[in-house]
Amino acid sequence: MQSGSGFVPLAIVEADIGFAPGAEDNALAVWIGQLVSDNLAAHRECRRDFGALRAAVAMVAPDRRLTATLRFDHGHLTIHDGMVGIPDVTLCGDYEVLVAVANIPLSPIGRLPLPSLSRARTPAWRTTALELVSGELKVYGLLSHPLVVLRVLRLLSTGQPD
Repeated sequence: MQSGSGFVPLAIVEADIGFAPGAEDNALAVWIGQLVSDNLAAHRECRRDFGALRAAVAMVAPDRRLTATLRFDHGHLTIHDGMVGIPDVTLCGDYEVLVAVANIPLSPIGRLPLPSLSRARTPAWRTTALELVSGELKVYGLLSHPLVVLRVLRLLSTGQPD
């Protein structure tokens, strides 16, 4: 259903997520929208992070020539096709690397993206850490906006603590 403003909402619990015109044709934007929607519906802690975010986050997958900008505004998210404005944080890496970011496990205490003691969860963390160190994943704005990066990682993580 499309309103007169061109904003297409996704059906989720207690949150407002939508695509700007043209973003529904971007595979990266659709994947992010569905992932955030699923995590918000399943995890109460994600809703707190979602409500606290007010930032623009760009995700760039140069191997597939895809770019999406996430504009968070305290419980509202608009996903744009391409780069919109100057983002506070930019995650840049191949599509598979960006998908791997969603597999980073979160610790049960503090929901931090740290390696757990379980050997089953350690490989995803190590793989993403190696991608970050080797330059396959670039995070621009990490030093100036560390809390935004942490909250976005929490929203994208499918490895939520039990």
